[in-house]
Amino acid sequence: MISGPEIDKEAVMSGQPALSDEQEKELLRKCWYTHDARWFMSVAQEFGLEAANRLNKRTCRALGEAEMRRFIKALGIAPPTNMQELVQVVEAAFRLFTPPPLMELEVRVVGERSWEGWMKRCFIHDNVLKARIGSSYVCAAIDRIQGWHEALGMPLAEEPPALRCPKIEGRECRPVLTIR
Repeated sequence: MISGPEIDKEAVMSGQPALSDEQEKELLRKCWYTHDARWFMSVAQEFGLEAANRLNKRTCRALGEAEMRRFIKALGIAPPTNMQELVQVVEAAFRLFTPPPLMELEVRVVGERSWEGWMKRCFIHDNVLKARIGSSYVCAAIDRIQGWHEALGMPLAEEPPALRCPKIEGRECRPVLTIR
């Protein structure tokens, strides 16, 4: 449930904002991620999990590229030129697109051309568990981040492999991403 004060019915009827900016953002995120999950499951039911995983990876990469281009434009900043700037942009993007409690993570530079993202909590993992598809689901989160990198002109050195969620397998999710 969206937190905050009761909805002002008179404001709704008069066309005035009925939700705070934070309530609107939370509602839009929830609706978007519900759409994403329903789309994935519809494709899986119609064409199988293999096709859904393949299309999800492709779609997440394209989404990541589009959202990062819009994000940088909205911020009015130039793309990063080094790893420290890249990590700052990535952290800011995560705060906007997947803030806690959706994702809880730490991001840090681990080399001249590499950074690590430690996913302490992940809404994707939570939803994969709920849907009971962990043994077949291929995580596309890194593909979304690959799209971010492409939009920023800092492409990854390697294509992200098609891997199952490490959290499903009882391991930590701590991918290290290296740029070309």
